Amino acid sequence: MKLRWKLAFILVFLFTLGCGRTIRTATDVDTITGSDWSASDLKRVSNKMASSISQSRPLRERYPEARWVLAKNLRNNTDEHINTRLIMEKIRTQIINNGTAIFIDDQALDDILKQLRMTTSDLYDPTKIPQIGKLSGAKLILRGTISNIRQKTDRVDVNSFNITLQIVDMETGEIRWTDEADIARITEKGYFRS
Repeated sequence: MKLRWKLAFILVFLFTLGCGRTIRTATDVDTITGSDWSASDLKRVSNKMASSISQSRPLRERYPEARWVLAKNLRNNTDEHINTRLIMEKIRTQIINNGTAIFIDDQALDDILKQLRMTTSDLYDPTKIPQIGKLSGAKLILRGTISNIRQKTDRVDVNSFNITLQIVDMETGEIRWTDEADIARITEKGYFRS
């Protein structure tokens, strides 16, 4: 009787192991929840890109005081919804805070113009209002693309992401800096799970 229970326990244990999913990055660095884009990817990409931009000596030397503007969004060429604005904002935050760049707030422009129009009314003291015509223009634009290639089999889902960013001189159209980050995510299904 004891042998039957031990054998049944071993079979249930092995069956349970076979039904689970093994989820890992290609380098098995993080514990993750799937083969889709994750918060750890966001952190890894934003840290890598901000560091690359900050360490670009030619960029710092050529544009020491240039104002930058952020592209509206990172172009998303993946097969899933990714908040690409968040990626760009995290990179922008890091490079502003480490003193690498000064950005023009593209999203605040409408609010700024509305406020400037209001201050020209008789409601405001003309000696205490911002002066019209003092806005700074951007010299550089930070833009990019995120793409993926997904390969699926019965047991394995591999999702490879590529994120490429460029800094473009707005006067000449020349790319002054570019870098890319690659992330591969793998999900393996258990033998007994469909």
